[in-house]
Formats: sequence, structure tokens, C-alpha cells
Amino acid sequence: MPRFAWWLMVAGVTAGLAPLAGGASASQFKRIRDISVSCTDGLTCDVSAYNAQSELYTVIFRRTARPEAPVRLVLGVRETLAAGSVVGISIDGRPVLTIPVSELSYRAAVYEYIYDGEAEIAALMAAAKEGSELRATFRSRGIDTVSTFSLSGFVAGLIFLDEVQGRVGRDDALQAEGATGAPEQAALRDIAGFADIPFQIRAEFADRDGAACRGLSQDRFATIGGFEASSNDRFSLIGLPCGEGGAYNQPYAFWERAGSNFRRVSLPVMTEEGPSTEDLAWNISWDQERQQLTGFFKGRGLGDCGEFNRWAWKETETGHVFVLTEARAKTTCDGEPDGGPETWPSIWPPAG
Repeated sequence: MPRFAWWLMVAGVTAGLAPLAGGASASQFKRIRDISVSCTDGLTCDVSAYNAQSELYTVIFRRTARPEAPVRLVLGVRETLAAGSVVGISIDGRPVLTIPVSELSYRAAVYEYIYDGEAEIAALMAAAKEGSELRATFRSRGIDTVSTFSLSGFVAGLIFLDEVQGRVGRDDALQAEGATGAPEQAALRDIAGFADIPFQIRAEFADRDGAACRGLSQDRFATIGGFEASSNDRFSLIGLPCGEGGAYNQPYAFWERAGSNFRRVSLPVMTEEGPSTEDLAWNISWDQERQQLTGFFKGRGLGDCGEFNRWAWKETETGHVFVLTEARAKTTCDGEPDGGPETWPSIWPPAG
């Protein structure tokens, strides 16, 4: 049993199986004046403008990490938009884009409307780069409404997205473009739904007895998502949410992929009895550059206690393994973060 596995039972009793707010931690985040940029472990990045006072409260430009991936326009809402109505978007008072609601796809689980008009989005981004305010008009609950968003920091946000996705100097960059071209394959990809899971391991997520990762709905999986990360020319690491998780802890399982062959990968941990292994890591973050995985099992939602682990993804003669490089824990849930989990008392490597 993990050193603090009993906290999972406590979380289930005290908070039920409520969804995680936000799921897995983003691997990159930056706030630039009025613009936020957040990227998943699979390097799908959102450049976002917010208006917390509006029913249409966020306008997002979303791009996956694959070469030449298009930008999608995502509208975050508190209430559904009126059927048969339109969304109008202007920059500094100049109309740029009008979208019938019928042309938007709706993700009810996360209250998002998505638009895929590539040329129209490109024109909107070009105007936003030169502008200072974006205004969206829409109809909800029978009322015509206007939301305004500051574009201060928008260009810098696009540059940061290009940096995170490794597009700087490439001809598929959004802002930091060049002429070096795009790589044949991105080192990271998001796995955003059951259909994106390689068919060889998809049965592990089926709603049936014996399935290792059963109990996770398609909407929940899409909200959290997983990733596939290239290790070298032959191998990649797949990390996927596995099972329904609790109020503030989500487990993930891992496989190594070599062509059409898949191998479930365990993780070394320290327990009260000594070294052991686990099949799951909790609330993960993946660092592609360093080939490192971190996990933070929260003792409670405040994050003021729990266990933090860091693993290196190392190549061996027969494939890759996780190597535990750091384990820290704080057993007292006292409301004090004490600098965060990466500064808590070390349980591996041993002191001295």
C-alpha cells in the first residue's frame, strides 16, 4: 500500500466522487497582462481572454501541438446560446466575424462552443493582433448581451504558445514565424477521448468487469485528457486517466508503446515498509524536455498535505522504466502549504 493511500478513502468519504476541478495540471501556464496561456501535458494550448462578469465569459484560441494544426475558436459560457441566433465578434468596434449558433459544436460537459472556420479564425486573429478590445454579442435566455475582452498581451500570448509548442522560427508559427518548416511529427499529442486511445489498449477503459480503468465517462475523459509523448524513434510513453478519481485526486495509468506493441508500466514508490511499486500516479504533470513525470496525491483539497513524487523516464536495453528520483510528504493537514509539495520533508532519497 502507498505510504498515504488511506487518504484516498478519506477523500471518497468526505467528498464523494465529485469531479476534479481542472483535472490534470497543465504543464505550462503564463499570464501576460490580460491574456492567459495554458497548455496540457500533450501541449494543446489555449490563449484566453476572460470577462468573469459575463455569461459568455471566455474567448479562447486553441491549438494542438501537431504540425500545421489549425486554430479553433472556443467560447466558454455559463448559459447555452439561443438556438437560431448568432454570435458576432468585433475588434475595436469593427465587425470581423459572425457565426450562426448552428455552426458551433457544443461540449456540454465543459460548457464550451467550438468553431472550426479556419480562414475566418485567421482573419479574427489578424485583427486581434492589431486591436485592443474584442467584443462578442450573443443571445442567451432570451436576452441580447454584449461581452467585452481586453486584448492586452494577446501577441505575447501567441509567442509564448509558439515557444511551448516548439514552433518558433517555423512556418506554422502563429507569431514567431520563420521559414524552417515543420517537423514530420510532433513529440507530444493529446489523447482527448476514448476514440483517440490506441485500439490495442482501449478495452481497458470499457465499462465491464476486469477492465483496469473502467468507471470513467467519455465526457469526464474528454475534460481531463491524457497524452502520448515520444521517447525516441522507437518508443513513446502514454499516460491516461484511469478510473473515476475522487474530489481532488485523479489516477493515471501508463503504457510504453513500441510500434503496435504496448506494455503497462509500473512506478516505483516508497512505502512505510520500504521500496515498492504502484500501477497508478495521481494528479500528474509531464515534462517532455526533461522526460520527467511528477505526481501529487492531495491529502485534502487545500493541498496542504499529501505526497509528492518525481520520476525520470529512463531507457534500458529492453525499453523504458520509471526511476523514482524524489519523494516528499507532509502528513499534517494544518492549513499551511509550507512552500508547496516540492519543499516538503524528503522521504527519498534518504537524508545524509
